[in-house]
Amino acid sequence: MNQASGGLSSDLLHTLAAHTGKSDVARQLAGESVEAMRAAGLWRLLVPKRAGGEERDFRDAAQIITTCSRHCSAAGWVLMVSAAHDWIIGGFPEAAQDDVWRDGPDGVTPGSLAPSGAITPVSGGFAITGRWSFNSGAAHGAWFLLGNVDRSGDKPRLYHVVVPRADLTLDDNWQTIGLRGTGSVDATAEDILVPEHRAMDSGLLLSGRGEWAGRHGNALYRIPIIPGLAVYLAAATRGIADAAFDAALALITAQTDRYTGKPKLERPGMHMRLAEARGEITCAGRLVDDTLELLVRAAGRDDSPALRAQAKFQAAYAVELFRRAVDRLMAASGARSAFDDSALQRAFRDLSMAAKHEMINYDTSAQTYGRTLVGLDTHGFPL
Repeated sequence: MNQASGGLSSDLLHTLAAHTGKSDVARQLAGESVEAMRAAGLWRLLVPKRAGGEERDFRDAAQIITTCSRHCSAAGWVLMVSAAHDWIIGGFPEAAQDDVWRDGPDGVTPGSLAPSGAITPVSGGFAITGRWSFNSGAAHGAWFLLGNVDRSGDKPRLYHVVVPRADLTLDDNWQTIGLRGTGSVDATAEDILVPEHRAMDSGLLLSGRGEWAGRHGNALYRIPIIPGLAVYLAAATRGIADAAFDAALALITAQTDRYTGKPKLERPGMHMRLAEARGEITCAGRLVDDTLELLVRAAGRDDSPALRAQAKFQAAYAVELFRRAVDRLMAASGARSAFDDSALQRAFRDLSMAAKHEMINYDTSAQTYGRTLVGLDTHGFPL
């Protein structure tokens, strides 16, 4: 079998690319792509070894996400979300891990981390009710990771829970400008019971410093969660930006100026735009690589709020550079880039949508990091 970037087979990447359009039209990741990724072991990338997973190096998994995103943005995005959720669930009690992976480590793990649900302590655990948005890969998931807030005490307390698909109702409302193939529909629940072992205090869970995160054989599950999520989002957008550059080159080299008859690739302005876009994508990619190294360092106890703020900002800034580069490529490539059958148009739409994710909000990430640069605290922004 031919091998491609990141150790992935060319057959797998061909399957992902071939079904991108089908995923877009169906507004969920094509079943053929899901199964090809399952056969390649991609859904188990960050599942703990104790549950039969691969427990891959954090940086290697990011490279695989980038490669998949380059060939199919929906496949790379759903993989990014699922792998990140598996990584987070590695910090839950082992009983919860056993529930989620009882049938094997090759499932898709959708969810929504924002505390959109209401959770209340009851006998035997918790009751939750709510609506959670942006559940990427929902149609293919058996277990969901969901954020909630408990307002029954003196002050709000956040929890994350894992819930079986059977307890949820999916609302087919994913009508968006981009990332259409991710199937990121809403999920709802009404007064369902969550056993105590399937609920975790969000502060402890997202710190990467909980008891269960430290029980694994390596430091993967001690990497700070929030900046880790941000850099994985950046890894996915990196692949989309690379695909956009390839698509722009293909368009430019194939076109002739209708008025002069000369090839468009001879235009000096075109060269300048391409150079700037390539520079932005290259610089942003190096920021992603540097951020991954920062977080691996943090897992080794060289951690601080300032490091986390830096990592989160670098991830957000990388996504902003990718977005600017693709916007520049669209401007350079002429009206043909705007057609629905244009790979550049799809990348432009997908990256525009991806850049709106709250985890990589540019303003709050920059504000938090900037405060640390002048010796101030992080002003309560979660890290």
